[in-house]
Amino acid sequence: MVALLAGCTAPDTADPAPATASPAQQTPTVDPYAPVPEPGRTIEADPPAEARDLAGWVVALVVSSDDAESRSLTDAAREAAEREGALVEEFVADGGAITVESAFDDALAVEPDVVIGLGERTSDVFSYLTAQWLDQQFLIVGAQLPEPTDNVTAVIWEGATSRGSGAPADGDLDAAGTTPARVAGAIAAGLGSVADGTTGVVLNLAE
Repeated sequence: MVALLAGCTAPDTADPAPATASPAQQTPTVDPYAPVPEPGRTIEADPPAEARDLAGWVVALVVSSDDAESRSLTDAAREAAEREGALVEEFVADGGAITVESAFDDALAVEPDVVIGLGERTSDVFSYLTAQWLDQQFLIVGAQLPEPTDNVTAVIWEGATSRGSGAPADGDLDAAGTTPARVAGAIAAGLGSVADGTTGVVLNLAE
């Protein structure tokens, strides 16, 4: 039967080959055998070359101060997350009635995909409270936790390695290295790691 069919000539009624999907439509190939970094491990990282498609994500940004320097860094963080397609909600402590802890609570109330703590002054609050919300993903930028947990990812770089008041930093702290460009790269790298499911790690950004 196979030989008979092979010898017959049939009209070409096959459908045309489907068009190739655009890069935005293609699903990235994930190696199921690639090692996954253990939570708490520090790994070297670079800001991604291209933005991800995080459309539909809600990102809650917790900021420890409303001064001019913090506002500049906040703007950089928001713009970086928006380039990834995320909707950004800001929760800024003002040094008075609005504390970092109350900003943290307000951030959780919007049920975000990720809560981001910007800078070392958010580290203590995140250290105390994130363990109570194990189903929520958190990202700290410019600092890290003294005791890493599976649901808290951190992005650090030289001069921005604070562990809060509970543990020494990894080296000398230097605020001069925390620039809007550095924060933007850290946001992109951190969100990418969370989106990939590589959480609980510390990403050390290259110079």
